[in-house]
Amino acid sequence: MTDSACAVYVYYADRRSLSEQTVASLVTAEDRLRVTPTMHVRRRTEYLAGRALLRHALGAYTEKDAASFRIEVASNGKPECVGGPAISVSHSGDAIVCAVADRAIGDLGIDVEMGAVREVDLIAERFFTPAEARWVAAEPEPRFRRLWVLKEAYLKALGSGLAGGLSSLECRIEPPAVVAHAADGAAVPALALLAGQDCYVGIAALGGSSPVEPIVRRFAVGDGADALGPLRLIARSP
Repeated sequence: MTDSACAVYVYYADRRSLSEQTVASLVTAEDRLRVTPTMHVRRRTEYLAGRALLRHALGAYTEKDAASFRIEVASNGKPECVGGPAISVSHSGDAIVCAVADRAIGDLGIDVEMGAVREVDLIAERFFTPAEARWVAAEPEPRFRRLWVLKEAYLKALGSGLAGGLSSLECRIEPPAVVAHAADGAAVPALALLAGQDCYVGIAALGGSSPVEPIVRRFAVGDGADALGPLRLIARSP
């Protein structure tokens, strides 16, 4: 890692590799309060697996008891570790990822997308900038997902979600570089794009001008399934 880069630890897991016992050993009673009787079984499983991965990451990153951290969820759904590092979590299909970094990096966002996306051209034309839509049209897969994860990560870092507008950040991806422009004079995030077997992961940090240096760690118990990795860095903002 270069002296000027900001380390972001990326932990990932294939949800199928996390047994109920593993998840139960990591989640806390506080985590389970967000599980409601009406929650769909898959959504409940995804949430608990994501929280288990996040607690594992917090413990590994800080070398403290993972259960000791209080994780609050804002009204916009953004999780925050009270008194701890910056965090973000995402899931898609069987893929779960989370990011952990020093608070100095500012607000943090991560997004993962796995598998094919339908109506790529229509979505790009409607929600991306004209330049991005033209770029996607030349090679719909995988360019759409590359852009999508960067934009989603940015919106997660802001805490706005999709309501913030996918066109609020314009990205030009020319590996190994990503050049970004934020709408309305907003601060430009530091971005990083990773690729896996059939997935892309985007990272956005809002706290400074230093590039993001992803440090990837897989979480698995035994020789479990791994439909994601290995994850590798393919582009980032300078």
